[in-house]
Amino acid sequence: MGDLASAIEPCCVSHSSKPQQQPEGEARFWYRDNFFLTTSKAWLDPRAINRVFASDLMWWNDPLEETQMSKMLTNCLTVSVYWVPETEAQMKNGNDLELVGLARVITDYVTFAYLTDVFITRDFQRRGLASWMMRGVKEVVSEWPNLRGLVLMTSDKAAAKMYQRELGALEWDEGPSAGLVLLEMPGRGVKDVPEDHD
Repeated sequence: MGDLASAIEPCCVSHSSKPQQQPEGEARFWYRDNFFLTTSKAWLDPRAINRVFASDLMWWNDPLEETQMSKMLTNCLTVSVYWVPETEAQMKNGNDLELVGLARVITDYVTFAYLTDVFITRDFQRRGLASWMMRGVKEVVSEWPNLRGLVLMTSDKAAAKMYQRELGALEWDEGPSAGLVLLEMPGRGVKDVPEDHD
């Protein structure tokens, strides 16, 4: 684990001449096997994320124009998972890191957070990476002393159980907001849940 950390951290320093100041403070890193989890946006590639947005993995999204994607990523907390190849043969196009998961948290960094656009790419599913990513999200937002809550929506029952387990999330009518009316103003980018989606 120390080897992976020492291999990644120098990258962080040399990636840009000026460290990125993020509203949530210093970027965080967690390491596990050949993966690292981070709040840093240094390696986020809008084109790679757009490819996922264009796939059925994220049926609720459409690809965005690149400047819109960059704006979206800049204006939220991100927790992303990267795979670090073990051999040179596994490296692609000179890039030694592969984005395999992402969670976006739309937030004011003080009182409210909305978790959305959570994914783990298909080749890396069933390795506990989504749970690990949620533990990273929880660690960050739990330190905000005035946080009223983190809200999320899912149509996936297995994902709902994972959010309940890792975040301590409750269904709306069971939590502190029970009895309140939850309303939504649909936007132009909204999509219907596919009939075959479980």
